[in-house]
Amino acid sequence: MAASRIEQLAERPDLLPVVADWIYREWWTSVAGASADEVGDLLRCHLIPDRMPLTLVASLGDHPIGTATLLEHDIGTERWPDLSPWLAALYVVPEFRHRGTGATLVGAIVAKAIALGVGTLYLVTVDGEGFYSRLGWQVLSREEGKVVMAKPTLRSE
Repeated sequence: MAASRIEQLAERPDLLPVVADWIYREWWTSVAGASADEVGDLLRCHLIPDRMPLTLVASLGDHPIGTATLLEHDIGTERWPDLSPWLAALYVVPEFRHRGTGATLVGAIVAKAIALGVGTLYLVTVDGEGFYSRLGWQVLSREEGKVVMAKPTLRSE
């Protein structure tokens, strides 16, 4: 079952603390001195509608269940400065995984990228290559346990 609603965080700023907590717990807990509040501060610039950086939130009814972000550059992508923008921070609450929410969020990010005139979208993953391949993403490179993938949009350059 896919999410019933996908909204920009800009439309639901009340969910910023929830999204910040998800991102912090999934990727930032090993960063010395980092906190969910710090992630929340970084997400505040995502509160301008239809402009990068932007974050989407999936909800089932009134319950937020996942998120994904579109960024010019993601943390850890410095070695690929010529690649932009990036799909980042795809997260689905564990009890709602394997129901189509992740694929729906990725599709919504791709749609936002197309609307913003993006020719190709990129991502970096450690263990999601199979998932993204099924959604039409192609491997660009593999190094140090990371896989960089790309997806040309309908408005490819």
